[in-house]
This record gives sequence, C-alpha cells and structure tokens, in this order.
Amino acid sequence: MLLKKRGGGVPVKSRLVQMFPGFEAMSVEAHCRRFQREAAKTAPVYGMTFVPSPVVVEPNPAAGIPTATFTVRSSGEGWATDSDIVIYGLGEINEGYAAGNPLLRILRGFAALADFVVTGTFFRYLKTGIRYGLFFIFPVLVLIGALLAGWLGHAIGSTFVAGAPAFAGWLLAAVGFVLVLMIAIRRFHFLLVMDDWVFARDLARGRRPEIDERFARLSADVMRRLEASDAEEILFSAHSFGAIAAVMALADALRASGKTDKIGLLTVGSSLLKIALHPSAKKLCNAVEKVVGANVPWLDAQSLTDILNFYGTRPAELIAGRSGPNQNTTKVRFRHQLEPETYRAIKRDFFRVHRQFVYGVERRSHYAYHAILCGPEPFAEIARRGGLREDWSDLARSEGAGK
Repeated sequence: MLLKKRGGGVPVKSRLVQMFPGFEAMSVEAHCRRFQREAAKTAPVYGMTFVPSPVVVEPNPAAGIPTATFTVRSSGEGWATDSDIVIYGLGEINEGYAAGNPLLRILRGFAALADFVVTGTFFRYLKTGIRYGLFFIFPVLVLIGALLAGWLGHAIGSTFVAGAPAFAGWLLAAVGFVLVLMIAIRRFHFLLVMDDWVFARDLARGRRPEIDERFARLSADVMRRLEASDAEEILFSAHSFGAIAAVMALADALRASGKTDKIGLLTVGSSLLKIALHPSAKKLCNAVEKVVGANVPWLDAQSLTDILNFYGTRPAELIAGRSGPNQNTTKVRFRHQLEPETYRAIKRDFFRVHRQFVYGVERRSHYAYHAILCGPEPFAEIARRGGLREDWSDLARSEGAGK
C-alpha cells in the first residue's frame, strides 16, 4: 500500500553510503555489478535517471577486507543527488567456514545448533518469531530426511536383493542418505546454512580473534571516510549478516565523534536478532544500545515472505529495551513490488527471496533499496515515516538541482 503524500521537502544533494552486504560468497566487484544492475531496473519505476561512475576496487584496502567505491548521479524532476557508494566485501570474513570438507561443515553446524539450544537462544527465537524458529530446525529436518532415506534404502536392499542382502542394504542406505543431503545442498543451500550457524555462534561468543581484528580495521576505515566526507547525509546500509558489521562500526563511530546529525542506519532482512538473542552477544547488544541511545534515524525493513528475517519485531526495543522517535520498522510485500511472473520465479527459493531486499523492483511502493540510497528523500524523513513517500513531485526544487 502506497504512503499518502506529505508536505514538500528539500532534496538531498549529496550522500555518502557505506554499504555492508550480507556475507555471501561474492566478490566485491560482483556486489557492485549487482547494485548497479538492480538500481538501473528500479530507476524508471521511480521516475529517475541513474548514472554510475566506473567502479574502483581499492588494491590495499585499509578496512582489511575487499573494498570498492563508485559514485551515482540520480536525477528527476526538480532534483539531482550524488551518492558516493562504498561497498565492503564482507563475504571474505567467513570464507574459511566454507573451506572444510562437507562432512566436517555439517558436523560443525550441528554443534553450533546445539549451542543455540543449550543456551536457550532457540527458545527465544520461538518466542520472538515462530517462523525463524522453524528455519532453525530446517537442518534437523534434513538430517531426519536423510536418515529415513537411508533406512528405506537398507530395507529395500535387505528385502529384495538376493545373494548379498546385507551388502545391498547398507549400500542403498548410504546412497539414500547421501542423495537427500545432495538435494539439500544443491536446492536449499544446506552447507551455507550450516556455515552460517557456526559463524553466528562464533560471532556471539567472540571465538574468532581474527574476525574481531577485521571488524576493528573496518570500523577505523568507516570513521576515516565519515570524517573526510562533506556529504549532506551519511547512510549506513546493511543486509542480513551485514547488519552486525554496520551496527558495530556505527557504534564505534558514535563513540569516537558523537556526530549524529547527518547519520542514518538502514537494515534490511537483518540478522541482528540471530546473534543478539544469544546470551553471550554482549558486545553487539552494547553497540545497538549506543545507536538507540544516540537516537540515530534507523529503519529496519522486514518481509513475511522471507523466513531468514525476524518479521513483525522491533529490534531496537528487543535488544536495547527502548527505541527513539527516529527508529522505525517497515513491512515489505515483495508480491506488491514485482510482476506476478517474477514473484512466482523466486518465491520458492528462500535465499533468493532473502536477497530481494537488495534487488530491483518493478512496481512502486514505500520500499525500494536503490530509491532510498540514491533518491532525493532525506533518510531521517524516510525512517520516521516508515518508507518512501508516494511520489517526489512535491519535493522543493533546490537551487542548481538537475544541473
């Protein structure tokens, strides 16, 4: 449902966007290509032109992780906005988790799941959002399915194969077990899911000093860019696991400078609660409390279609115990953003649905990732309103806009 038109405003002329993607197995160059491709799809829906500069990949990034930058000039009727985009390739942080053999990755994943059960985190998931609790038990369902397939294979081999029923039974049991795992790996990203749970446990418990070191270097680079920028608006934008890195970096920046007048935080499909509900995640909870205490404009986008986010929650209140007037959530219906055939093509792939937060749109609504990051609306207004305004025709023409 579109938002009702509000009064006029002054378009943002310049913006610095520090972007923290999810921890996908993608190069930073691929993240840049995806952003520009999907932004180009979104632009005509919102009546804007989108002109990106060439991507510059930093050869020796100070952040300690792959970093790329480019500038976007977006314009429309009566406005023009220049957005400097910085993308941090967070996927490299958890590459080590995908380096082990599949059996070891699965065993480590179940050990991590056991940690979330023993600490009571799983039960907090159920209390907070039953759908995320169901996602938690997905690996258990896969294991049960594999065991059942193995049992069925053993029964068939032992009953119907003459000559060597014992050998045939165990052979078919192994085939059935492995077959179910292979289907889960190829169709439902099972190994990635297991790696994510191990990574989540390690983040919550602070078990990987090298990750803490990278986060510290990342925060230092974020602060350097923040201090050097003269942009009218500075926006921290994060998807999925990237929300953890964004909130930690933003909290560090607030402690160092205390500047909040130009800063905003956009989290989409956030995994903050996945970590913060673990009793050991004190550092992350303290970072969220710092952001909330500073009353930084914060919009958290959620979707019922996405089982990987905590739909219907208010993360600021759940983690910090309170929220300010600038902190809000918005509910996104992907069905309303896309043409029917597009939505049908993605709705059964839960990872693709999860990525839709950062993909282009085909219909105008109150949420579009690229219209928020590259459009003319001040983010503080978007956060307070809970999304984009219905149209931009009533934005005041600022002097020099469109030149």
